[in-house]
Amino acid sequence: MDQSVAIQETLAKGENCTIMSPVPIHAVECVSLLNDVRESKLIGLVQQNNEHALFIYSHRRMAITADDVTLDDIIPISYDFSVVEVSSPDELAVVGADTRVRVTFLKEELELKLPFGSHTRLFLSEVNRAWSDVCEQYPKEEPKFDWLAKYRKMSKGLDH
Repeated sequence: MDQSVAIQETLAKGENCTIMSPVPIHAVECVSLLNDVRESKLIGLVQQNNEHALFIYSHRRMAITADDVTLDDIIPISYDFSVVEVSSPDELAVVGADTRVRVTFLKEELELKLPFGSHTRLFLSEVNRAWSDVCEQYPKEEPKFDWLAKYRKMSKGLDH
């Protein structure tokens, strides 16, 4: 089931949680590994014009509609953003192991465990492509992310 529909329902007109590659990649379910607390999350790459941001949601069950998700955080993909795969030697030795990534923006850091598979690989490559697009434009045209202001009240930890 494509859970990106639930994310799309939370977005304003002109904002899309859709990545068109050979296979449409919209959102990935993952586990947040913050302070040794594991929490299931839904993460979507959202685009508005030429700007992208990661929208991170909590969810009660399989996210089918906007009522099933709660916006936790938004991480703008700007020059100050990075996503890096991190793994222990034990994880590298296991074929089919989940993918662990560390996402950073300014002083904020988040570690996520994404499911093994091509869906995760395509999602991460689209996130990296969005970041590369920003780097090509910086500093000439730095993203402003004005469209994210309306979400500040809805999100728990969005103080960027």
